[in-house]
Amino acid sequence: MRRLCAALVSAVALAGCATGGLSGLSPEQQATARHVEAYLDGVTGLQGRFLQTGPEAGATSGGRFVFTPGQLRLAYDTPHVMHLVAGDGRIVMTDEVSGAVTRLSLARNPLGLFLRVPFHFNNGIQVTSVQETAGVVQLSASQADNPSQGRLTLQFAKDGSGRLRLIGLDGVDARDHHVQLRFYDVQPVSSG
Repeated sequence: MRRLCAALVSAVALAGCATGGLSGLSPEQQATARHVEAYLDGVTGLQGRFLQTGPEAGATSGGRFVFTPGQLRLAYDTPHVMHLVAGDGRIVMTDEVSGAVTRLSLARNPLGLFLRVPFHFNNGIQVTSVQETAGVVQLSASQADNPSQGRLTLQFAKDGSGRLRLIGLDGVDARDHHVQLRFYDVQPVSSG
């Protein structure tokens, strides 16, 4: 399980900082990317369940998640209890079975991009792909000056009125390790 969580961090690890943004995208793709920016910048909090797959074939885990601007918390209940908290410039993984605690930096990690407040595509992150089909928007981003280091893909459901809902994150690292997070039963974070 710890290896699976470390792979999540590794799979979304990108390095560097250069100019980037939306160059190379069509006007329609740029508009969709701006819609994603506005959605993520306007989210006050989301919670629900997640299923994680990868990087090894057949390796799955799951539990509950809470996303608030600047922070993602994953509370694994399968295959055993573990917690991952990403925010404030770091990732902290705690294995409740072994007691092991792992700390990693978000400074050179695209998960750090996802956790930016305010959320914007700039400062060395290049949006490389925007696809919209059958009510799903998928946006991929990588390091502007070294895209071979990996890619982070954000996935959203889009309803008939154009509202977005986060449904997944996919990470691929420089060694081609894949990790997928799928979010379901997503609701706004309850106040109180």
